[in-house]
Amino acid sequence: MKLKAPSTRGWIYAIVAGGIVIALPYVLPMGDAHHGWWDKIPGWWVLFGALGCLAIVVFAKTLGHLFLQKPEDWYD
Repeated sequence: MKLKAPSTRGWIYAIVAGGIVIALPYVLPMGDAHHGWWDKIPGWWVLFGALGCLAIVVFAKTLGHLFLQKPEDWYD
């Protein structure tokens, strides 16, 4: 099955839609940012980012072990 290249009209629609999506947050009124108790803890965002990174690595390694790795004698 051969895919057709998008038409000029399709590109124009995509560019206009992308511009609207990018400009929308600047046009809509935004409320004040909420500040929680965790914002007062020194180093909170560093800890949050490090734990988030660790969770992503553990999740990716678990998926790799479950679905990607094959036994050593797989090709025998």
